[in-house]
Amino acid sequence: MRRDQPHLFTKACHLGTAINGRRRTLGKDLGYLTRYNARLADVTPNADTLAFDDGDGTCDTGWCLT
Repeated sequence: MRRDQPHLFTKACHLGTAINGRRRTLGKDLGYLTRYNARLADVTPNADTLAFDDGDGTCDTGWCLT
């Protein structure tokens, strides 16, 4: 969504901020829209990355062959 629909991604980030602002006002624990217990913008990469990519073009782990 961050790459393909940036306007919607921005709206989702603002929604998370609004939810936590309200929860803070009510004295409740913060909630997040991600499973990582962090803000959406903090856990979503800006660029396309693969978890097994070292960035040097080599494939020592074997992941690139699957």
